[in-house]
Amino acid sequence: MSMETIGIIMNAITEPKVIASLFAISALLLAVPLIVRGTAQFATQLLGSILVVAICFSAHNVIVYTISVFVIATLVTELHFLEKIAALIWNRKEYWDYLSGSATEDEVKGKAESEVAAEILNENIDEPDDVEQIEDVASQPEGILEIEAEKPHFSKNELVLNALRLEKDVFESLKNKIPFSYDSLKNEVRISSGARKHLIDIVIETKNVHYLIEVKNYRQASSLVDAVRQLDSYSEAYKGYLRERKIKAAVQPLIVVPDSLNSPKSIRGVPIVSFNENTKEFSNFKSEYASYEIEPTGNLSSQSLRSLLIQFLRSHSKWAFSPLRIQKWGSKQTGYEKLAIFTTNDIRRELEALLAENVLVESTSKKGNRLFRIKL
Repeated sequence: MSMETIGIIMNAITEPKVIASLFAISALLLAVPLIVRGTAQFATQLLGSILVVAICFSAHNVIVYTISVFVIATLVTELHFLEKIAALIWNRKEYWDYLSGSATEDEVKGKAESEVAAEILNENIDEPDDVEQIEDVASQPEGILEIEAEKPHFSKNELVLNALRLEKDVFESLKNKIPFSYDSLKNEVRISSGARKHLIDIVIETKNVHYLIEVKNYRQASSLVDAVRQLDSYSEAYKGYLRERKIKAAVQPLIVVPDSLNSPKSIRGVPIVSFNENTKEFSNFKSEYASYEIEPTGNLSSQSLRSLLIQFLRSHSKWAFSPLRIQKWGSKQTGYEKLAIFTTNDIRRELEALLAENVLVESTSKKGNRLFRIKL
């Protein structure tokens, strides 16, 4: 083969239109087996990117090259990458701090696993559930001597799957049962700022209010205190995100729990919405929450628990209680519902403090458990 022939072939191969054709053919050859293997999303991104490159070579134009960068970016990256590019080009500094996107499956599962692990840890430090009467009582309060049935045992993996399933059911049910008009309904929303990431289960956007919803498949109401703290952090980050984009909207946190959980209607101003897993119905889901009295952090303090315990033990002075019986049975009595949001450790510590102050009397039950009663 002569040098002239080789030169002609090389010129033909390096011709932009020929290169464009080769890119297009390569894209098709690579995409087909990927689609067959079930990786359609990746195949679409790959095919789209290579075809855009092919068009660039075919056009052989600087403007087309520039536009192609953004087109490929939309195919292979998330929204926040494009926001960064926009910030560079138009000097929009407000996009640099808080970014929003969709959480990955691994991030969602990781969040569920950490929450389940935390609740398992709390359950493992529960003390014996016990109660004894001080003297013969003609009529006893309903259920005071009944030992509640043991909770069904689930492995950590089962608890994680149940939590993810509840979140999915709540999201699907919300689509038709939100009691107000809204602009958008999103789940698994990630708000990030630098290395900090906040994964919000569900966000409902309306013209004036954005609702941040956390779905918690808790088995004990005391875990809700941690959920409120979590939402406090999410709310601050989300408010920062709205401020940067000059969006004027209030932020209202909500917690959704199974209706089997014995929980108050609100904690520190955060409404607790109950969800029936069988009927898929919500209770305490309102069109507005302005009527809620914002409860300061102090209302969950030791002083608040102390007054609740003294009042409860005085009204049931014929009985001596274990901390767990106070939490489980006492929280179901009218006026003492907030006992449920304190852990048995919180209750035990406060009982021991009252015992040291000679307000209470300690005894040992027939089962060998520590019991506390008001000093008569």
